[in-house]
Order: sequence, then structure tokens, then C-alpha cells
Amino acid sequence: MRKISVKVEHMKLIKINAQNIDRMLAQHDADGGNEINESLGKLFASLSDEENKNEVSIKVAALNQLYSTSIQYIKPVVTKIVSEIKKNHSELGREGYLNLVDRISSVEWVSETTGKHHKRKNLSFASKYVHFLSERYTPIYDSYIWLVIVAYLKEKNMKINLSSPGSYSEFYRNFSKFKESYNLESYSNYQIDKFLWQYGKNILSEIMESEEVNLDKAKSIFKKRITRRSSKDALTRVA
Repeated sequence: MRKISVKVEHMKLIKINAQNIDRMLAQHDADGGNEINESLGKLFASLSDEENKNEVSIKVAALNQLYSTSIQYIKPVVTKIVSEIKKNHSELGREGYLNLVDRISSVEWVSETTGKHHKRKNLSFASKYVHFLSERYTPIYDSYIWLVIVAYLKEKNMKINLSSPGSYSEFYRNFSKFKESYNLESYSNYQIDKFLWQYGKNILSEIMESEEVNLDKAKSIFKKRITRRSSKDALTRVA
């Protein structure tokens, strides 16, 4: 098995401060992330009837394409959203939106061609859908963001499982711990969300380039670095 290079083993996390956060947000904007989000925000605002299957279908298809959420069969996803979300969803409040992610993430359906019963948990997609539905209050869950959160919380000697969270509520608890532990109350969830995603993308891109590996392997390497935190090669922050 190929050994991980010294460069990757000793790659360090950036310090959480205004300068580095602003730098990541600027990169996110320069890469077109804000333009995509603005367009999706307009789409959700104009197609606002969550009880209309056609409108929901358009939003699901757009999110699935633009965010590459790998949903191959959107019909059961649309059906679940229509059954769980009402026109007056704004009355849910912030806690209601957080709970809504878990409610729409699990879908079941019977294949129209094979007759087989299927189940799928679309936690990342569901978090994205409610993110735009809540006007970006609820942060997005994805693997980039989760790995960075885990890495930084371990720097605070917090116990956190590296495995993907079993629910959105678990993810949000740790997102909130990160926000509180690093004194980021002055930043919106949306800003923190973008910082985490952009920095995670940068880390994984660097590993992919230096190790000449694909994205899945890069994630595996990053996870190994996180688990080595207590050793002499543990992750340390730099200015």
C-alpha cells in the first residue's frame, strides 16, 4: 500500500479568524458560488408553493443538478416534500426548519419497473432544500463541511465521531458547537457554512493534487490525518 507523504501528514489547519474567514468567503464568491446560490434563492422565491408537485419537481431537479446530490429518481423525493411541507411553512420558525430536514431526508418507494421496495436517506440533499426554503438560515450538511467541523472540534479536545452524522439534528449540534467554540456568533450560519465548504474543498483539492488520487481517496487521507490528532503528527493551527 502506498504511504501517505510527509506533506499531507503535516498539512495544518488555518487559524479561525476574520482574515482567514474573509479569504475563504472571497474564494467562494470568485468561484461563482454566490451567483449559483442567488439564482437558486430566486427560484425558491418564485416557485413557493410546496404543495404543487410541478413547482417542487423543478426545484428538486435544479438542486440535484447544480449541487450534484446524486438523486437518480426524484419522484419519491418530490412526494415526500409535498406531504411534509405546507404553503405557510414560514410559520415553522427556526426550530421547525431544523426539524424539517430530518423529516424529508428519508424516502421510500416501489420501483415501477421491478416492483422492488427501496429506501434512501438524502440528508445532504434535504439540508440543501431546507437551506433555501429557510432563506439560508439552516446550514448545509455535506462531507466537506463535516470533515472540517470534526477536525476543528478535535482541536478543542471534543469527542466527536468521524463517521457521517446519523441525522441532521446531530450535524446541527456539532455545527453549533463549532460556532460557539470559535466565537463566531457575529457570523451568520450561511457565512460559516460557506467558509467550511470552501476550506474543505481547498484541503481535499490539495490532497488530490499532491497525492495524485481521486476525491474518495483524498477524503480517506484527510480522515486519517484527523484521527492522528493525538499523536506527534497531530493537526495544529497556524496563523
